[in-house]
Amino acid sequence: MKIFLIGPMGTGKSTTGKNLSERLGYDFFDTDKLIEKEQGEKIKEIFKANGEDFFRNRESEILIKTKNFKNAVISTGGGIVEKIENRVFLENERKVIFLDSSVERQFERTKNSSKRPLLEEGDSFKILKNLYEKRIDLYESVSDLKISMDNLDEEIILSKIENFLEHDNIKS
Repeated sequence: MKIFLIGPMGTGKSTTGKNLSERLGYDFFDTDKLIEKEQGEKIKEIFKANGEDFFRNRESEILIKTKNFKNAVISTGGGIVEKIENRVFLENERKVIFLDSSVERQFERTKNSSKRPLLEEGDSFKILKNLYEKRIDLYESVSDLKISMDNLDEEIILSKIENFLEHDNIKS
């Protein structure tokens, strides 16, 4: 089984993914980290040297490679849903979990990060708000479960995911 975590930057996809993978005894993969490993440089450097389009193409290639993963939790980048081919891929997966978060929470979690190239283009709160509004329907269109991360502790989040997985497996 593969579990994909999608949602805006700063929602906690990587943290939740790591914790969930430990609980399930699964491997954990972060698409951004896979891209960094493949390219030999950090996301920020990739954006600076090659631009966002180049990065999004690498992101799509990495997503396709997950097709062969087994027993894995895969945290995706916030913009992965922007490309139609990625949405089609995710729609064909059965365990896509949308970790939702208010723009305020996203801002609090990302405001001191220097690893977010999209937030270096101006008012980061406004950028996060615009990205959220642009992508919310896309996240919802491909997800099988939506969890609002605001005001929930990690234990409750993991319990919600495990409950979904347990009930989803009964239907399979």
